[in-house]
Amino acid sequence: MQKTLLLFLTFTISLFAIANESKICQKCHPIIYNEYYDSSHRKAYIYNNSIHKAFWDKHPKDEKGYTCAKCHSPSDLKSLKHGIVQENYTQLNEPISCVFCHTIKDVNEGEMSNTNISSGEKKEFFTAELSKKGQKKAAFETQSSWFGLVKTSKSSPYHKIDYSNENYYNGNVCMGCHSHTNNEHGFDTAMLDAMIDKNYKNTCVTCHMPQVLGTKVTINETKTHAYHGIAGIYHMNKEMGKYIDFEVNKNKTGFSVKVINKSNHALFGQALREGKLRAKILRGKQEIDLEPFVFTRILAKDGKEAMPWAANGTIKDTLVYAKKEINYKHKLLKEDTLILTLGVQLLSKKGALALDLQDNKEVTRFRTLKVQKFNF
Repeated sequence: MQKTLLLFLTFTISLFAIANESKICQKCHPIIYNEYYDSSHRKAYIYNNSIHKAFWDKHPKDEKGYTCAKCHSPSDLKSLKHGIVQENYTQLNEPISCVFCHTIKDVNEGEMSNTNISSGEKKEFFTAELSKKGQKKAAFETQSSWFGLVKTSKSSPYHKIDYSNENYYNGNVCMGCHSHTNNEHGFDTAMLDAMIDKNYKNTCVTCHMPQVLGTKVTINETKTHAYHGIAGIYHMNKEMGKYIDFEVNKNKTGFSVKVINKSNHALFGQALREGKLRAKILRGKQEIDLEPFVFTRILAKDGKEAMPWAANGTIKDTLVYAKKEINYKHKLLKEDTLILTLGVQLLSKKGALALDLQDNKEVTRFRTLKVQKFNF
């Protein structure tokens, strides 16, 4: 009877794990799971992301169906293989599951976009931990000390862990999706692979998955873990400010602000997105707001503004690559204080209108990345 019950429970758990790949991770990784559940990865599908849905609704359709599945819902095999759009459990709760990301063995570079190559293993996961780098397939074990009174666990009783995949250390694991996205005209609509400097130490992981307080697993507590909510525009906005520097210089006609990008990709390059630099001068009791500088990349087809799938060029590009200098024709006086605020909107007001999202205030909300004061 006990053997039958054990087999039944094992079978039930296996079915649950297949249908709820990420949910099963919650038992041992509750903090990480909660971060993931509120992340842009969990909300990648059209029913959880209003901007992605708006783009897809306007995108020309053909027999291939939902062609965004490779990156926006790779865990739904039906959607991935047949381009089917449906509001099911996987699409709503784990379109990009924990298992999917942690089984990316390699990334194939493609002309239009890259492709993730999966190991196909369901219980052997890749991860990065510098102290264990190079260790392959660590299995679960317990160690006793103090004559067996104290027991500590290592690795996982549910899955093996592979620490040897270099892609998880250099950030390349993200580049299967977060690289170039070329349309049928061979035009890159995302600009995330616009490398700034190969010598930069920052990677996708160091910037967007920083170490934060809280244990990564319950069976062997740690002080910190890699943040799985994905720091950036949606979460931990001001954390991104540490990768941006301001340099202010006075000149004969006014002053200049140099925005220095210490990340390894262009800032604000996604279609219809808009970055803004706000400058305010405090002079005694007076507050002088200067005209904001807008960072944007306006896509075009044959010289006329166009949606990303139709674009074959740009009519404006004021993005921040390595550096961007902005000149202001307003003189700074002694005892002035200059306040610089850099932020971003998911969509420009014009972009929101183009996607019929003008009533959605969240998509045009200004999200602060960095604030800095300069005294003269």
